[in-house]
Amino acid sequence: MTAARPASAALTSPHRLPARSTSRAPGRAVGRARTGVKAESLRAMNLSLVLRHVLEAPGAISRADIAARTGITRATVSRLVDELVHAGLVSEIGPAPEATRGRPAVRLAPRPGAVISLGLEVNISYLAARAVDLTGEVLAEASQTGDFAHSDPSSTLALLADLGRGALEEATAGNALDDARVVGSGLALPGLVSGDALALAPNLGWRDLPLEELLTPLAGLRPLMVANEADLAAFAVANPRPGASDGPASFIYVSGEVGIGAGIIVDHRPLSGAHGWSGEIGHICADPSGPLCSCGATGCLEAYLGLRALARRAGLPEGSTPTDVASAARAGSLAARVAIDEGGAALGRALAAVINTVDIPEILLGGIVAEIGPDLIPSALAELRARVLQSAWSEPEIRIVPRSAVLAVTGAAHRVLQRVVDDPIAWTAS
Repeated sequence: MTAARPASAALTSPHRLPARSTSRAPGRAVGRARTGVKAESLRAMNLSLVLRHVLEAPGAISRADIAARTGITRATVSRLVDELVHAGLVSEIGPAPEATRGRPAVRLAPRPGAVISLGLEVNISYLAARAVDLTGEVLAEASQTGDFAHSDPSSTLALLADLGRGALEEATAGNALDDARVVGSGLALPGLVSGDALALAPNLGWRDLPLEELLTPLAGLRPLMVANEADLAAFAVANPRPGASDGPASFIYVSGEVGIGAGIIVDHRPLSGAHGWSGEIGHICADPSGPLCSCGATGCLEAYLGLRALARRAGLPEGSTPTDVASAARAGSLAARVAIDEGGAALGRALAAVINTVDIPEILLGGIVAEIGPDLIPSALAELRARVLQSAWSEPEIRIVPRSAVLAVTGAAHRVLQRVVDDPIAWTAS
């Protein structure tokens, strides 16, 4: 397979329906540690800080630059960089060609191919695996299409394990480094994932599965984390390269296929909720007297905008895509036009509830929602203008994320690599 580049975080031009400034009232810190920071903990924090600066400006930053930006002494920065170089996380490269005066500074960059993670995804219509290194380069990937609705979890994850092993073999076979290390793998699932179990993946038909049991087929790939696919896709948008938070800072990412979900990002970090279950906007009620949803309630957003629901409401045969619905609407189908308009309005009502709750006016669309985003956005914006309390001062905007199909599996790989970024001392020790 040919290695692919990571998906770009570039977005289409915004459809406006810009955040108002807020100030936080001063208050007393709760639960603040009452002990000092140990020397080893301080070293770990500084090591992580230095690595983040290298990842954010690869090939364009030196030891002196890091010292100036962090306030850490040059001697300490130099020692920390030496640790990262010795651990194989960072490479030293020649000075910039234009450097002519004084002693040229040695530039720093993440070491290509040295540290690898594996992103894995189970979707209702496909399985995917993607191997990524600390530079953000996609070293190998594999996928398999199929219908995984009501599939056997063990058999499905065994298929995924085969894809993952193949991707890792390709990634390491083409790697010139003898000391390349695989951190582990991360799994994206379309459902409610808590710390120790998959509570529910309704469109897969999976329920109440302890993670220890669920991940058994993936044991050889060292699974380190499992999360909702929309949350991981949102993480990849906010953090388009490992350790580099240079995507949008705070936004609501809406995606889906048969189901509709969302990932909420605040200051580049997921807003996960008490159990890790936030973002289930597909089951926000858009109309109590609306159509029956697969969850058993009526009028959920998913009952209007989910893949099968949208095609059914448009009067198209099962298996029709959102693009088919949009094409039918443009060709004069009244049912398809109504399905799109009602789907957009339902999306606007659901998002208005979320925006009024979390005060994040930037909406990004991915998955099947992005496929027909231009057709949905007008009616969605009309609902947002009418229902978002602060819209007169902080007008919501909706943008479309390109190539969103690869975001969840990319986000899974990036979240695993984030463990190295957050705690590089574990790698320098090894």
